Amino acid sequence: MNKLLSAGFARLWKNKFFWLGIVLLPGIIVLALSSNYHDMKLGYFQAHLDDFLYGAYMFIGIFTAVFASLFLGTEYSDGTMRNKLIIGHSRVSVYLSSLIVCFISSLIVSLAAILITFAVGIPLFGMPQTPPAAIVLAYLYGSLMIAALSGVFTLLSMLISSKPISAVTCTVGIFILMFATTAIIQRLQAPEMLTGMYDMSVDGNIIPQEPVPNPYYLRGMTRTIYEFLRDLLPLGIGIQLNQGGLQHPLQSCLLAVFVTAGTTAGGILAFRRKDLK
Repeated sequence: MNKLLSAGFARLWKNKFFWLGIVLLPGIIVLALSSNYHDMKLGYFQAHLDDFLYGAYMFIGIFTAVFASLFLGTEYSDGTMRNKLIIGHSRVSVYLSSLIVCFISSLIVSLAAILITFAVGIPLFGMPQTPPAAIVLAYLYGSLMIAALSGVFTLLSMLISSKPISAVTCTVGIFILMFATTAIIQRLQAPEMLTGMYDMSVDGNIIPQEPVPNPYYLRGMTRTIYEFLRDLLPLGIGIQLNQGGLQHPLQSCLLAVFVTAGTTAGGILAFRRKDLK
């Protein structure tokens, strides 16, 4: 395992897409900070650094999906994956080392984005108002999200031998995951009562209506199922952090661990039976 990890990280430091991620994701953060600071100075709104602390988690899933498919796809196309097994490494070790490298790569890229958030954000917006302990805890939640995403896309990349097919599958998969998670959270955020509606009287006066029940508000078991799906999908953690915090922190963390463990166990079982011709 140590030799596999050593070789994996040696390839990682030379990987162009990895370095592109380290430059691109922090660049997006800097652009967002600068744009919002400009708008704040024009008086459009009041912003705080707390609003941007977890921006990295809105984009890290895309990096994880694309990196895993390209990095592991190259091992298939170059014959490296097969050679590892020929020289005596077990399939479990090969799979776990691949997962660890994918996880660490995404963690490093997210850390680079977090550091640039503080480096640029503090001079522009001042110190964050959120207590340091709460910020650290939120970043731990984000790390669990990255682990779950790494588990999902390592599984796909290790089971699909074709690099192009793997890249397309993972890229499409992360966007489907993003749209599904966003749609679920939007449904959960629908207000229970509809307000702000008006009627016009016969004499032309505008009369405000009383609040009415929202037919799209989720109730009972349906709401429970939606909340479970929001916490089950890894990106739910990132979106919730950017919207103010996790609604069910313990459930979200346990489900992230479950997704990581489940995809890893399932991936190992499938990879042990995979024909690597």
